[in-house]
Amino acid sequence: MNKMKLLVDDRWFGPTGIGRFASEIIQRVPPGNTVDYLSKTWAIKNPLSPLLLGIAVNRKAPDLFWSPGFMPPMNCKIPYIVTMHDLIHIKYGSKHQIFYYNNVIRPLLRKSACVLTVSEYSRGAILDWSQLPHNKVITVYNGISKGYTTVGPKFDPGYNYILYVGNKRQNKNLKRLLNAYANSRLPDDIKLVLTGEATSELSELISYLNISSRTVFLGYVPEKDLPSVYRGATALILVALHEGFGIPIIEAMACGTPVLAANSGALPEISENATLLVDPYNLDEISFGIEKIVNDSSLRKELVSSGLKRARKFSWDTTASRAWKIFISAVQ
Repeated sequence: MNKMKLLVDDRWFGPTGIGRFASEIIQRVPPGNTVDYLSKTWAIKNPLSPLLLGIAVNRKAPDLFWSPGFMPPMNCKIPYIVTMHDLIHIKYGSKHQIFYYNNVIRPLLRKSACVLTVSEYSRGAILDWSQLPHNKVITVYNGISKGYTTVGPKFDPGYNYILYVGNKRQNKNLKRLLNAYANSRLPDDIKLVLTGEATSELSELISYLNISSRTVFLGYVPEKDLPSVYRGATALILVALHEGFGIPIIEAMACGTPVLAANSGALPEISENATLLVDPYNLDEISFGIEKIVNDSSLRKELVSSGLKRARKFSWDTTASRAWKIFISAVQ
């Protein structure tokens, strides 16, 4: 079968890494293939989600069902593929979440046509956890959208800034980032800018560290405005404890912004020597890294050059082409 009808769980669409991955692939449907959408509204984390999914997929009767996130269908008569970006819920989840993953999600993954993931790091972790055959877990890297280039406006808030882009989950290591920034010997006019809103916990820490005047939360930044925020930054800082990929580092690289990243998770693999790496558990090392990437202009120049070369390796066209070949081969 060279042409197929793909059913997608569109509950995953939205301004997240999972949503981006899904939408970029769906925007690039090869000629002759069609896409239908689940169009259901129950919560993704509803404990009955796999059962409800199975019923809905069987009724729709596509050639293949694709879950862009970690939720597979139960009692499904249709071949299905699941994308798992990482095992963050196993690493940082509650006892209930871990139990659910081990006893509900894992057995259903074994019945899938295959599992897609976004890095070799995540692939290894998923293989170890799931005990799936090696050929059933396939790496399909994320890409970079076309707006992320060195050409275009730069966000200019009237001060220099280092930048964090992402959510506020535990694995992002924001408490250490804030402490390291507070401890670093940077001029007061270099602020720490973060996308999104501050949590009450982070606000309390910022107040305690006496960096309220030097820490700025931008709120929600629309996709179209993100490249200018990257371009305006002195550096991007991503010292997460665990990342399945780390899209902000390749977006920053593509915009010509040097990157300080953690030497953990998938970040060394994705950056491939084009970032300054630090131990995300070592506060002093993070502080020193921040000082170095801000103060060492020759290092920044070197990182910009290597980052631009590395960023060219990631393309949504390549990602989508690889994913669609896998989708089609799953029903042949």
